[in-house]
This record gives sequence, structure tokens and C-alpha cells, in this order.
Amino acid sequence: MTHSYHMLDYIYQSPDALNRTLSSNEVKIERIASQVRERNIQRIIISGVGSSYTAGIIVAPVFMRVCLLPTYLLPSTEIAAYQPGMIDENTLIVAVSRSGERGWVVDSFCEAIRQGAMGVAITGNSEGLLAQNAPNLLLASEGPEASFPKTKSVVTHAGILARLALALADPKDPTAATILKALYGMPKLIEDTLQACQPQVQVLMPELKKYRTMMLAGTLGNFGVALEGSLKMQEASGLVVVSNETGNMLHGPWGTITPDWLVTLLVTEYDQTLSEINLRLAEKIGAKRLAIVEAGLDLGSLADYEITIPFKPERFLAGMAFLPAIQLLTYYWAVANGLDPDTPANASAVLEAMLPDGRQEPEMGNLK
Repeated sequence: MTHSYHMLDYIYQSPDALNRTLSSNEVKIERIASQVRERNIQRIIISGVGSSYTAGIIVAPVFMRVCLLPTYLLPSTEIAAYQPGMIDENTLIVAVSRSGERGWVVDSFCEAIRQGAMGVAITGNSEGLLAQNAPNLLLASEGPEASFPKTKSVVTHAGILARLALALADPKDPTAATILKALYGMPKLIEDTLQACQPQVQVLMPELKKYRTMMLAGTLGNFGVALEGSLKMQEASGLVVVSNETGNMLHGPWGTITPDWLVTLLVTEYDQTLSEINLRLAEKIGAKRLAIVEAGLDLGSLADYEITIPFKPERFLAGMAFLPAIQLLTYYWAVANGLDPDTPANASAVLEAMLPDGRQEPEMGNLK
């Protein structure tokens, strides 16, 4: 299927990309898990910037629930503050970068390895600087992504990270087994979500496109989706988006939210009560409310607009299930407002600021 812009095609390629990525990295991940045990690794640090960082937040609940090692997620730009001390021969450093060309990611990764850390790189670019400097490489199989806002690579990187966490779990942990089964079923569920949510988004867009300011919040992995949605919607759709964790919305944001805002909540059974409290607050203030909900939840009349995920996801992978709806919203919001989602405003200036001298972003030369 070919759409007007690359971005929508890439969103729809996510299920196959995730399936390929999981299959092609299975043996490597198990080998890395064996090395972690042999080297007596005591802690894991996952680093990245932008969507590579939010991909980690999306699946952080998997690490926290089943991984036997304490895991820290840090922007690559902050790792230097923890060197030396936190990073040594008992540390696993996992650097995530779709392009593999971000100077901050590569430099902090190489410095950690120099200090004795075990290094694993996750990237979609086998020829990038990160891959060239990686003792252990997990290559995402999303294929070309000639759109500045990354979508399918966020899905593949989240999938690899979740699989790594599960490889480091107690083999006898029944929760880990349940999550692993759900992870391998995720490509089909993402495909179903795209088919179910696209028409819902299209129907709502004539009304939603008038909003320019949004509060976006969720819990567990959906907090990561809120961060990713904030990044993508500001990058591609021209909205001002504030992201938050649903419970923390009750501390601060309501002093700024006005009737001009769209309050958007990612709602699961786990956080339904918290979500309903915030939706009632939005009603009192006069702000409009969009709820993206898992199947089977009834919010009554608490939402002005609603998008339903066609299933109830496994709790610790809920972020991967909700992410496609946010990606579709980002795309259609941009198009509805006459923007090119593949080439957002100031994209070239941003790349120039981020990339080391003489390096290029993969596929950016193919942008429309």
C-alpha cells in the first residue's frame, strides 16, 4: 500500500519490521544474555536520544518487572555525569540509535566501553558509527525510513529491548513467559490496531485539527508513549504537547490547562480510576477530552472523543500496543493542517546540530 507520504507507509510496515527484527536477533540476544551472566554484570544502563530514548521508556516496565538486574534509562547526553563510578566492568551499556550516527550516543558508548563496560548497540544502520564501534550488535530490520519522524524503528527498537529484558529474566518466572508470548504476538496485534484505529482517527480529525495545545499522559509503558507522542506531534504536526504520567497530572499541569487545550489520556484497566479523575477535572475547566482506551473499558460520557484499541494488551507491553494510535494521530494531524510529515519545519537545521562533522542521516537524501 502506498500513501501520500512515506510516514504512513512506514507506520503500516511496523508489524512486519517487528516480526523480522525479533526473529533475526533471537540467537544474538540469547548469546548476549549468556555473556552477561558469565561476566557477572551487576547493572544495565540503556541510553539514547529522541525516539531511541523513548523506545526504552515504552518497555521499561518489562525490565523493572522481570529483569534480574537493576536497569537505568539515561539520555546519552547525561551519561558522562555518571562516569566513572556507575560505569565499570560490571556494567552492561546498551546504546540505542536508529541512525547510529548521533555523536552523543556513540561517544558516551565508546567511553563506557573504555571504562570496562560490556557494550551492546541497537541500531537500524549496519554501516553507522555506532555499529562500527559495537562489540555486540543487535540490528533492527525495519528497512529504509526516509522520513524525519521515525515510527517503525521505534517499534523495532522497543521490541529488541523487551526481548533483551526477557532473556535476562528468571527462566522459571511465569510472568516473563506470559510477556514473551505476548511480545511474539505483538506484530499481529499492531496490525489489528492500525486497521481498527485508522478510520477512527480519520473520522475525528476534522474536529481534532483545530486544537493546537495538548496534555498527553499515560502510565507504565504508556508514559513512554506520551513522551514519544509529545516528541512526534511537536516535530511533525506543529502542536505544542506536554507529556506526563497520569498520576502526576494532578501535580502542576492543571494550573495552566485552559478550555483551549485537548486533554488526551491513554487509558488501561490499571489506570482507569486515575484517568477518570483527570477527565472530570478537564470537564470542570472546560477543556475537551480525548481518551485512547483498551478494549472493554467504559468511560461513560467522560470523554468528548474516543479511540479504542481493539484488544486488551498485556500490561507490561501496553505501550507497544497503544503506540500505533499515537503515530496515526501524528500523521493525520500534520496532513490535516497542510504540513509535510516527512520533512518537518527546521529538520535540516536540527540534523546539522546533532550529527558529527562529515556524517549524514541514513536515507535523508530521499526525502520529498
